[in-house]
Amino acid sequence: MTNKKKIFKIPDSILKQIDECSFGGYILFNFSSKGEPQVFTKFDNQINAMALLYYVNTWSQSVDQLNLEATTDQIARTNQEDDFDEPENQD
Repeated sequence: MTNKKKIFKIPDSILKQIDECSFGGYILFNFSSKGEPQVFTKFDNQINAMALLYYVNTWSQSVDQLNLEATTDQIARTNQEDDFDEPENQD
């Protein structure tokens, strides 16, 4: 008997159901059971592919901007807290 872990693969039946509900196509990002990024795509035509790719690009840029703002806010808060923690010079 071998103790090999069975590698999970998204069943084709699920991808087919996603396609049936997508009305033009889909892009599915996930991680494999090995932790590697995977992408599954299906488009009804080139117009839908271009539209969905444009949307993903815009979404990604928006998430990047939100992350940048959150990081900037965190750095600013940390700097403000550090300013309050500094001892005053006493002569």
